Amino acid sequence: MTERKNRPSLFSYVLDLLGRDIVQGKFLATGGSLPREQDLCDYLGASRTVVREVTRVLAEKGMLRATPKIGIRVTPETEWNVMDIDVLKWIWQYGRRENFVRDFLEFRLIFEPMASFQAAVRATQAQRQEILDLYGKLLRSNETLLAGGDHAYSISCDIAFHSAIYKASGNRMLSYLGSMISEMMARQVRETTSAPGQFGLGLPLHEKVAQAIAAGDASVAHHYSQMLVRMPYEDYLTSTASNAPQLGIFSVRTPEMPLLTLNEGR
Repeated sequence: MTERKNRPSLFSYVLDLLGRDIVQGKFLATGGSLPREQDLCDYLGASRTVVREVTRVLAEKGMLRATPKIGIRVTPETEWNVMDIDVLKWIWQYGRRENFVRDFLEFRLIFEPMASFQAAVRATQAQRQEILDLYGKLLRSNETLLAGGDHAYSISCDIAFHSAIYKASGNRMLSYLGSMISEMMARQVRETTSAPGQFGLGLPLHEKVAQAIAAGDASVAHHYSQMLVRMPYEDYLTSTASNAPQLGIFSVRTPEMPLLTLNEGR
């Protein structure tokens, strides 16, 4: 039986243990099948009631599937809910972190430039000013960081800046995404700006995005937003992948896009 240490509850301990076992590939040797219920209870040191509740929660997170006459099996990683805080934590601590960072940066490349474009079109004056103010706060946090300040505080300022852009897009789905991905973005930014001086390299692009949104220049906001996400994406691929694409693969300037008001094109 596995020893438990300093657990807040038996349920949370068993959930964490089984979740990380799944991420680490513990059940690959059995084709993804979990042990029989009693064997699983013995391994986890928990009752059937607790184990059943844990497997139910993991199934809700997309990590397990129960099939009649077959039992409980681990699902393919592509089915896991990577926006779930627990799943994210397990992948980050015990899984292939580099794949997650790559996937998340590609996700940002798809959505964030359009959020910036729409923010330039739709944001209220108060939202435009907030984004400018948050850039100023981000700039000051970097000065503090260079003087030995807290990296986590600078990251929180960066997350606030990007979240405000998603919210200012006036698109309910983008606004919801912005609130959902803050934890993932914090981990990604921490990973891609860990080297001394790295955090401040993107600040000029943050300024360009903020200014373009404030001026209502949607095409420029889209362009610099794409460049802002491209920078850590290309740097990360270069440092972690042997088959990384050549730098500059996204270097073609974004084509001009028509500006739409809230009532146009609907």
